[in-house]
Amino acid sequence: MIKNVYDQVRNFYDESIIWDPAIKQEWVEGFLRQKAWQGTSDAKLKDLWRQIQIFTIYLNYADNDDLNEITLLEYSLAIEWLEEHIADFKANLKSVRHIFNVLIDFYYYLFNKKIIDNVDEIKHAAQKITGGKKLNLIKSDSMLDELRLFEEDFDGELSRDFGSIVADATEGLMLKLGKYFHAKDFTEDFERALYFYIGPFERMPEDVGDEFWLGFWDYFLFDYHLLDSDQKPLQYFNTACGDKLSSDEYRILQELLNSKFTVFYVSRILNQNSVECVNLFTGEIFGLPLLDFDYKSLKKLLFFGHVFPTGLVMINYLTSIEMSINLRRRIKDEVIRQKEIFQIQMPNSTLEDFFNRHALVLRHTVRILVTLSTVNVTSIAQLERSYPCIETKRLPNQAVINLLHKLVLAHGFSLHDQNLLEKIWYDFSQLHNINVRKPATWATAVFHAYAEINSIDNVTAKDLADHLEVSAASLHKNRKLLDNILQLQAFDARYLSEEGFVNLLFEQ
Repeated sequence: MIKNVYDQVRNFYDESIIWDPAIKQEWVEGFLRQKAWQGTSDAKLKDLWRQIQIFTIYLNYADNDDLNEITLLEYSLAIEWLEEHIADFKANLKSVRHIFNVLIDFYYYLFNKKIIDNVDEIKHAAQKITGGKKLNLIKSDSMLDELRLFEEDFDGELSRDFGSIVADATEGLMLKLGKYFHAKDFTEDFERALYFYIGPFERMPEDVGDEFWLGFWDYFLFDYHLLDSDQKPLQYFNTACGDKLSSDEYRILQELLNSKFTVFYVSRILNQNSVECVNLFTGEIFGLPLLDFDYKSLKKLLFFGHVFPTGLVMINYLTSIEMSINLRRRIKDEVIRQKEIFQIQMPNSTLEDFFNRHALVLRHTVRILVTLSTVNVTSIAQLERSYPCIETKRLPNQAVINLLHKLVLAHGFSLHDQNLLEKIWYDFSQLHNINVRKPATWATAVFHAYAEINSIDNVTAKDLADHLEVSAASLHKNRKLLDNILQLQAFDARYLSEEGFVNLLFEQ
């Protein structure tokens, strides 16, 4: 049974031994004893501890282990987080003033013990957030204007505290994005994206760490395409929730939306603040802030991630792998070949278009070449064959298209899958004039062909035939004609989906 405040403190830290709190147990106990000596009641001591406790919980969530580094913005984010996650905390002027008063008092104790450097930042935060007649948790436009968000000087050097300020400013938006896409409406998308990210024939690692999840969320938010809309999650969030964000959060979101997936290496260190980088595929030279890596190994690394047009890279979401120059060239050759395969489906598409649809292919290509003993990842078979020429002659049967839509919904396929399915039916309809008497037999044949092209093994002819109540014999008959007229093959580049492209890498 917990009898007093010291029991509460010990109980909290005993249960929290799996992590290393930013606020140490001995600091709290020393502070409370000092207050007790000054005559503070036990009820008041318990209240002081409660305010420190919930702040400690937030610091653990935010992975902040240094009180000296907490900024005004993070104190503001902390208040928002506490209101969302601590049942008895309300983000009103009275409650927020109270927790700040307790924390400032606690900080003074730590400062006098030479545990922290100063109390200036928390006092500044308390004044900015609670100094008026109402709570001020909205980051002002002037704050970002003052920081000249995402802007560099001509010599490549960043303004004061630039990187940490941008990271702090982005944190609030990322918390909202994470909460939004963890909702049950996106469960199917989340699981599908995780399956794509891990790759076929692979299982979820048992002891995944922060690096895995940072990489996954980078892929999910920036590169994955949602089932229903084919939009990337950031684009979808902008449309659905852009008008609900603060002005600063909205501006940050627009910068995120303008980022580009980039593969690059460091060619030279310009000075103590910046490096010169080279885009692996275009040869474009651009500058970045000095990356947080051992400078001796910096030039041996290949980086890929999302870079802003102005040149600021999201360091927290950047992947790097050490490799030789020869391996770097092989990766370039493989991806150029993959882009050429993509151009069979999307003529005149650029490398940027390819990454916009298939950035995950680059990630898997790098992983395969680095970890597996293989000469090539991508088969050139699709580039060596010819395809029937499609000339528009007639409208495809709409009843078949309608049934394809129903099959897409029933099997959890995406809007992009639906478009490729329609393309198969459209191409076939131009090459072969047929009177469709039973649309279901053609819909199942098209769907089955598409699944096999992309090596989607959970779609069987029997299930499709049963679903639309047609005979398996008629499905196979139509499927044979479809294959012959379109000259279909496994991993046919004309109808290769995102899942199919990933499967292509692992099954060749």
